[in-house]
Amino acid sequence: MPDVEPLVSLAMTGATTVVAAMATSAWESARARTAALFHRRGDSRQDVEAQLERSAARITSAGEAAAVREGEIARWQADLVDLLRELPDTEDGLLALIRELQQQLPPVRQQWVQHVTARDGGSAYGALGPGSSVHVHHHTGPAPTDEPL
Repeated sequence: MPDVEPLVSLAMTGATTVVAAMATSAWESARARTAALFHRRGDSRQDVEAQLERSAARITSAGEAAAVREGEIARWQADLVDLLRELPDTEDGLLALIRELQQQLPPVRQQWVQHVTARDGGSAYGALGPGSSVHVHHHTGPAPTDEPL
């Protein structure tokens, strides 16, 4: 019996990637390639594509609802785990699908905001990385308090 943890991790990555593609220009390719993977098990391509379309419609109508996306990810992860257990040779196909879709998906943007306060003539230095910027605001008048209003 194959080690379960790598299957679950791979299925999670696959499900997350497919669900992420649902609201992008990569969706047609993702839908067709995902249906083809399940077809190797004997599932009807049309049935799998219809299930994927229902998931995509839920995602689209929910807008930014994280709970809906998480639900769809969990649903497709479970289906992908079953597929990988039944047909271990689909692992390479799923890995190829993940790589292809990740190249088509928009890059993930991360932004960190750090607030530093220097008072009474003090100075503050923070760690800056590539692409960082510093904005200095000089305020006159009484120093703000840390107490909630």
